[in-house]
Amino acid sequence: MHKGMKLALAASWLLLCATPLSAQIYKVVDESGNITYTDQAPSDGSGPMDLPELSVVQTDPIPPPRTDDAPPAQADENTSSELTPRQLRRMYRDFRITRPQAEETFWGTGQQVVVSWGASAPLQAGMSVRLLVDGQPQADTQQSMLALTLERGEHQVQAELRDNRGRRVVISEPVTFFVKQNSVNFNRPATNPNGNT
Repeated sequence: MHKGMKLALAASWLLLCATPLSAQIYKVVDESGNITYTDQAPSDGSGPMDLPELSVVQTDPIPPPRTDDAPPAQADENTSSELTPRQLRRMYRDFRITRPQAEETFWGTGQQVVVSWGASAPLQAGMSVRLLVDGQPQADTQQSMLALTLERGEHQVQAELRDNRGRRVVISEPVTFFVKQNSVNFNRPATNPNGNT
């Protein structure tokens, strides 16, 4: 079968498939023997073709494939809807310290520093955060920030996100910052040996 005939058959098949079921189909053969199928009545007065009735089989819809990020389908109401640790790690991969910024210096705050954290996804019910300050764990919290009183100097902070069973999901990158206080002698007027200012 040559290429032209294949194209003609493909076009005819498309025409048959695209034609509404109530339309009439005509077969036209030209003087060269080429066959064309059309929904336009030919000028020679030929009648429409008798086409077999289409058979339609009803099927149940196919469910979409499940991805690794989606929780597994529930077998019944008693099955837990809890996400797996892997799914939680993917969900919170952008979990990070949002304040302080890296290398930030806090002046004159009475040695108070507010540390905050977050991710693009809201925390699931029962999740908590454990703050690590200079490697030392602080109390777990379900808040999004914690105020700390720290000694002057360099400090490092990380936040550890935990699931509702207390298992670590992710830990943020460490952030280094500095706490400094103004000296009582800072900007104090100089005095001369005679006691005059």
